[in-house]
Amino acid sequence: MEIDTTIVIQQKHIEIPLFRLINPDTIKLGEHDELVCDSYTALGMPYVYDALHSFNARKMDKFGGYINVKVNEGLENIRKKGFYSDVKKLYIQVNPNTLTVFWIAVVGPSEDGKCYVRMDSRGSAGGGLPAVNKQLPTMHNLYPTLTPVKLLEFNENVIKCFDWNGLPVKNVCSFVNIRQHFFKYYDSQVGSTIALEDYVKKYPYNTVGEQLPGTKKIIKVKYRKYKVKSGDCLSIIAQRHHTTVAKIKKANGLRSDVIRTGQVLKIP
Repeated sequence: MEIDTTIVIQQKHIEIPLFRLINPDTIKLGEHDELVCDSYTALGMPYVYDALHSFNARKMDKFGGYINVKVNEGLENIRKKGFYSDVKKLYIQVNPNTLTVFWIAVVGPSEDGKCYVRMDSRGSAGGGLPAVNKQLPTMHNLYPTLTPVKLLEFNENVIKCFDWNGLPVKNVCSFVNIRQHFFKYYDSQVGSTIALEDYVKKYPYNTVGEQLPGTKKIIKVKYRKYKVKSGDCLSIIAQRHHTTVAKIKKANGLRSDVIRTGQVLKIP
């Protein structure tokens, strides 16, 4: 008589807590502070959890919350009032039932003597901290004359109510880790080489970072190395290392997708 030794592991069901949205009226504001708030829903988009952390806009389809654009415009409104601007607080909530991201930013006059003119962020869905950190130098290089200051490290295990295609799961028993690092950038030129009033006139909130005044500081991007194995292709390597085929080709000067076993690639 054969004995069945198979062990069936029961995955524990996760109870989804009631979602409570922050009431903007409860947020304490200074005399000249303003709220910038909005929301976006990832449900219905391809790769829903990748879409969920698209606080700005992802390259593949430009979907996202465009939080950086909206906050940067809010900062400009503070400067137009005659104040050095700052992002003072940032609140983020994720509703796992609807895959909706709600966010509130408090912008207002700076209290540390610096004029913060940009906010930006990078993140990952399921890739962890390494996937976030490797993106930061490239992001900082978008603003070569500005100085970055970390505003918020968003790190939340979102209850997985859907699969990555957006279909409801039968048993809610796992999480997807959403990480996003937000930075605000100040311009030391304001008040030293250029007056605030002139800055507002010459450099609106949508000015490309490289066109802002001052000495450009470029952070050298570090690459990892990967030795191509049999059966590898660029798309598999890119997915494994949380990057894109285009970035790998650019870092290695590749004109086509052809790679060979034993070839050493730089991974951005």
